[in-house]
Amino acid sequence: MSEYQVIARKWRPQRFADVVGQEHVVKTLKNAIRQQRTAHAYLFVGPRGIGKTTTARIFAKALNCEAPEDGEPCCKCRSCASIAAENNIDVIEIDAASQNSVDNVRDLRDEILHLPVSCRYKIYIIDEVHMLSKNAWNALLKTVEEPPAHVKFIFATTEVHLVLPTIISRCQRFDLKPIPTGLIAARLAEIAAAEKVTISPGALTAIARAAAGGMRDAQSLLDQMIAFFGGNDREINEEQVLSLFGLAASTELEKIVRAMLNNDRGGVVASIHALAAEGKNLETLFSDLLNYLRGIQLCQLLSNPEAVLEHDPENIRRFRDLGENINPNVIQLLMENLSAVGRVLHDAVNKQVFLETIILKAMRLAHSVKIEDLIARLNYLRQAGELKFLDQLPAAAPPSAKTAAVPAAPVPEPAANPRSASEPVPPPEAEFDFEPMPEPEPGSDELTPNGLWQRIIKFIKSDHLIDPTIAHYMNEGSPQSFDHSLLTVFFYEEFDPSHYAAVKKIMPSIHKAIQKITGDWAAAVELVHKEGVRAVHNEVPEPEPEPEELESSEDAVPAEPGGEGLTSIMADKETVEAVKKKEIVNATLDLFGGTIVDIHG
Repeated sequence: MSEYQVIARKWRPQRFADVVGQEHVVKTLKNAIRQQRTAHAYLFVGPRGIGKTTTARIFAKALNCEAPEDGEPCCKCRSCASIAAENNIDVIEIDAASQNSVDNVRDLRDEILHLPVSCRYKIYIIDEVHMLSKNAWNALLKTVEEPPAHVKFIFATTEVHLVLPTIISRCQRFDLKPIPTGLIAARLAEIAAAEKVTISPGALTAIARAAAGGMRDAQSLLDQMIAFFGGNDREINEEQVLSLFGLAASTELEKIVRAMLNNDRGGVVASIHALAAEGKNLETLFSDLLNYLRGIQLCQLLSNPEAVLEHDPENIRRFRDLGENINPNVIQLLMENLSAVGRVLHDAVNKQVFLETIILKAMRLAHSVKIEDLIARLNYLRQAGELKFLDQLPAAAPPSAKTAAVPAAPVPEPAANPRSASEPVPPPEAEFDFEPMPEPEPGSDELTPNGLWQRIIKFIKSDHLIDPTIAHYMNEGSPQSFDHSLLTVFFYEEFDPSHYAAVKKIMPSIHKAIQKITGDWAAAVELVHKEGVRAVHNEVPEPEPEPEELESSEDAVPAEPGGEGLTSIMADKETVEAVKKKEIVNATLDLFGGTIVDIHG
């Protein structure tokens, strides 16, 4: 009984024509062989499992082939057969991960001087070359620059940034790229047919997705699927592949992406929880979601996305359907906020919670109303004559020297797409969804500024998140007018300044209250801090009385204990008249039915 050989080794390419997805490298190397213009050193760069070492072996076979066929090795001569059997003494493969010391390189440098035994060239294939130490590189540097004519170097690495620039400059560099999913699936189908394995196209595509661009990984996964589910002529289906490798089905991915685009936060959390409970790989899920969003975006941007996307026509159709009537800015913001956190997800302890959090955050930022949309909408309404009340509002404070005025946004033109980026934000009715409180009876005091202010105070009292003491402070305010949706309330300086400051802190709640009460999304409250009686007294200069005149005055009232030396100012007729004209004073006298007996100042 012969020893079983795994698919990845059994089906390793032996000719350039068998290499999948690296046509740009294959074409260049074949032309170099055909024209006999080969360099002395080559550097193959790319992720794992995409054919770097395999291409290096085929190139070594072509260099030493006794009868090359249009740049291809014949795979029949003694040299080709020995290289394929990995027993050719003139083609030396070195693993730099384990032989990376300066002593290893010095031994190699001494061996280079010897001529090849049976082949045209002595070829050194050094894998994972970035693992060589700095001293080892320095020992090899001169040899790589000027090797003997019978020596060729082929370096392979997955971390080219760790290779010394002086080495890279002495090599011809080839960047091998990840293999497209469709090409991997097609190659797996050929292997499955040759191995007499029944497997569905969906299962092959799922394996190709799981391989993430690596042909060797895909072949190893196919081997694993055959061992686990194959045999007895049973077909390997997509569900079996998804369950074994922890992948999400296309329908599950589409469900999550649709919820993200429609701002369905609950749907996103429920779907992720269900997939996590099934043991799905959340890192792969995150990568698949980004690919879905990219597919939708490219279907919106390109007239022919098939030329860029590595997906079948069915997936392209799904991307088009998902992106229909979706603002492109939403997709762009989702991708911007998600693409930068993939590495953090890899290191997260609780991947489910982290994935839910970052997706919900990206949705909040993508679907929030932007300031430019609000400005565009306001300008649109102003042009339509729906913001006439703005001309009656108090003028805003001029911008400071450090604050530049924001220019008015242009009025948007009507767009063919109802969800296009140039469309203004929804009308006020959709943004300020207030249900007005029951209208007061005609002639009721609630129609007056004071009545409206009392209703606002009642609304604030009902809000359990606000300190009820603040509602008591609001009673110190004196409503003056309610014109053009603006309620003006005076707070006189006689009251505690901290009370006025406390009321100012809850202005957002006060605005919400008046908008709900009136049903007017533009209604607002303006608080004005006004001067009181003390300011009037200070405005009228008081004559300095003579000491003996003060003692004999019958109107003089001695200072009260704790009154800090305050004296009666009833003798100052001008000040008294000014106080009597104050609205707050008259309102207080009317409220309590009182009269002015004395005024201290």
